Amino acid sequence: MKLIITESNKVAGELAASLFPKMVNVQSAFVLCPGGRTPKVFFENLSKQKDISWGNITIMATDDRVVPIGSLNSNTGLIKKELVDQIKSNPKPKLLKPFPEYDTNIKNAMTDIKYILTNKLPDLAILGMGSDGHTAGIFNIENTAKFGYYFKNPTDAFSRVTISMNTFLKIPQLVFLILGREKREMLTKVISNSSSKNDVPMKYLLRNGMGVKTIICDIDAAPKGYNVGEIEVPF
Repeated sequence: MKLIITESNKVAGELAASLFPKMVNVQSAFVLCPGGRTPKVFFENLSKQKDISWGNITIMATDDRVVPIGSLNSNTGLIKKELVDQIKSNPKPKLLKPFPEYDTNIKNAMTDIKYILTNKLPDLAILGMGSDGHTAGIFNIENTAKFGYYFKNPTDAFSRVTISMNTFLKIPQLVFLILGREKREMLTKVISNSSSKNDVPMKYLLRNGMGVKTIICDIDAAPKGYNVGEIEVPF
């Protein structure tokens, strides 16, 4: 597993964007992108990349809240606004929108997600990590759904739909973009080999995923004892 630590979140976003063209160097790439606050600096730089054949790329969110796409809580809406709409070239990437906007659409959405993932496994997933160790919409490792599932946290005003751990485990390239001091303690725990427990989703995915895994973080989120630079971490 490769760990790349940069001097700032700005540099981390620039680096992730610069690596993207090599990671999607296939005839027809299917990429999962994250939502939340973290990817904005990445999307800003990615939209300016000139050596990407965007017409050959299909994008979908890793997970989403069951809210209208125009809501500030919509990951698909964020990807559209911060990335797809900012790309100047034509044709633009295709943005898939299978995630439901209302609870009444959840069952149909699950069928659509299953169809999409059955027909083509994503080539690359860009992922974040919460300070609790969750990644995408996966907050625990107990769900065994094959393609995706939905749930509602007691503290949320909305349901959530996420691609399943079983799918992420098979994706050939996983890139985690992790920014901010509030992530440092968990990232330190996640990459530690002092414990064999796969007790948080990100650690489970790093240990069991079949693909090439890269973590890009800023110095604020860097695991304790690590400095700016690139290192191979045994995992």
